Amino acid sequence: MSAVPSGNPSAREVIEALHALRQAPVDAAWWPLLAGNLQRLCRANAVWLLQEADGRLQPLAQAGSAAAVDDPLREAWQDELRTLLGRAGSQGYATCPGRSAAGAAGWWAAVRMERQAGGWILLNLPDAERAQINELLLRAQLVADLPGPSPDHTPAAEPAPGTALSPLAATNGADLPQTWHRLADVAAQVTVQTAFGPAALALVNGLAARCEAQQVVLGWRAGPGARPEVVAISHRDKFDRGSAPIARTEDALDEALDHAGGVWLPAPRGQPVINDTPAHALLQEELGRPLHLLSLPLAQADSAPRAVLLLAFETPPSPLLRSLLPASLQQLLPTLELLHDRERAWPLRMKDRALVHLQGWLGPGRTGWKASAGIGALLLLYTLLAHWDYRVNATGQIVTDSTRVLSAQFDGRVEEARAKAGDVVRSGDVLARLDTRELRQQEVDAGAELKRYVAEADKARAANALAELEVASARAAQAQARLSRVLELINQAQATAPFDGVVVEGERQELQGAPVRKGDKLYRLARIEGLYATLVVPERDAALVAPGASGELVLVSRPGQKIPLRVTAVIPVAQTRGSEGNQFLVRAELQQAPEAWWRPGMSGAARIDAGERQVAWILTHRLLDTLRLWLWW
Repeated sequence: MSAVPSGNPSAREVIEALHALRQAPVDAAWWPLLAGNLQRLCRANAVWLLQEADGRLQPLAQAGSAAAVDDPLREAWQDELRTLLGRAGSQGYATCPGRSAAGAAGWWAAVRMERQAGGWILLNLPDAERAQINELLLRAQLVADLPGPSPDHTPAAEPAPGTALSPLAATNGADLPQTWHRLADVAAQVTVQTAFGPAALALVNGLAARCEAQQVVLGWRAGPGARPEVVAISHRDKFDRGSAPIARTEDALDEALDHAGGVWLPAPRGQPVINDTPAHALLQEELGRPLHLLSLPLAQADSAPRAVLLLAFETPPSPLLRSLLPASLQQLLPTLELLHDRERAWPLRMKDRALVHLQGWLGPGRTGWKASAGIGALLLLYTLLAHWDYRVNATGQIVTDSTRVLSAQFDGRVEEARAKAGDVVRSGDVLARLDTRELRQQEVDAGAELKRYVAEADKARAANALAELEVASARAAQAQARLSRVLELINQAQATAPFDGVVVEGERQELQGAPVRKGDKLYRLARIEGLYATLVVPERDAALVAPGASGELVLVSRPGQKIPLRVTAVIPVAQTRGSEGNQFLVRAELQQAPEAWWRPGMSGAARIDAGERQVAWILTHRLLDTLRLWLWW
């Protein structure tokens, strides 16, 4: 079996090694040899030969510096790899940019293996080869029919005169190295050109010289529905576009478009042949000598053919050449299209793109897209003519003005907290009690001092010591005042509800045992009467809200129940609320009697009616307002 050439092999050595692989039996050692030769042939960083079975990709062989690039079979890259292989499955090859494990730029390329069911060639190409990607892909495609046919394989029969060619004719591959070398040389001559005219001449002259064709003609279509026009003829720099031979040639080029695989018309042998390519037959008569004609439409993926190539041979070309020509020429089509479009004026380029899109929309097929477009047009018409009730969104809260704050009357600690937010309380209910142990001790101390000073005053009175009596009496009065203050604080250690209502602030868990200072808020109570709603409206919608407007409020506790309301006032001064920007307060009265479950402080979402508006305005006014602010000057 052939080995991978060592060192830095020449192109001929690699081709000879690949040719030897065609004759070698396919076994476990065969696939690594193919991968190694492909890696050198395509100048790739690494090459993987993959086999798809049961929906999974398995590696057959790998060659090259795989450590420098990411593993293509890793889980994180499966979606991208499937997308790449899907594109390659539809057109035979596909490329996409990528990066190596070290962050170096590169390209991934996939080529479908023609004779290996579910087989793929995956190449990792360096970024330095970007300009030569088409040529390298062509090289990979020229050997994509490996492994070769089995020993009992019978070459395909010669196609009937005047019939369309199959996309790939079966070949025995005997002359593959020479044929590939000739086509690759033509591709190299075309890709180095920087203008469409020289590139077209390089293509037809190169094919005429390398494929031993008597004449090669390239026809180009100005648009999707246009007839091909002759743009290049081998060995001729100028030609008369109005002459009869050119007209016959363009008829044959146009006829080739009706045959997806092209047209092969051998030279007539005495009697005329009845076929379905009369334009090619007339062209043979016009040429005045027996020539074999081969016409090949060139297209990318599923798009309409852009060019047609017509080759005339004095001797029939080999089936291998006819099989490899379509794939190799298809690789050159993007280069020719790029050069052609670059030289056209921009209005013509815009017209071509418009024609392509119009043909896609107005031509046959794409029923789903057309139905979607029709539905979209109806929806657009509806948005322009119909009107909806527009409602301003706001956040709302139920509030009341009848509230009372219960606070700590002295520094201390909460000994007992009995209520929490939401509790319904009655007048006189104890909500919290402060620790009074220290006050009780102060009470005992003040009482003892009072007794002592009273005794001193009695003693001074008995001794008729008026000065000492006066001092003792004053001290006794001070002690009495201190005792009264302590007793008053002890009485105020209990926070009781001043009226029937609901606790709207204060939590038992937070107050229990917590230290407090004089004036610290313990609870806030509110009466369940005189309830109304306060709404917060964003500044962008504040101008749409007016007193008297109706609306609805939905509370978080019961989102299924809507509470009707009516706007009574819009506070004209904005409030700034962090990242939300300016907000305006709106006061609204509730249009139904308070229910037992309502509590002051309950919040929710509100909608305020702002009248009817055009549907298109409702859907786009925020975007248009934003654009007006951005574009204003």
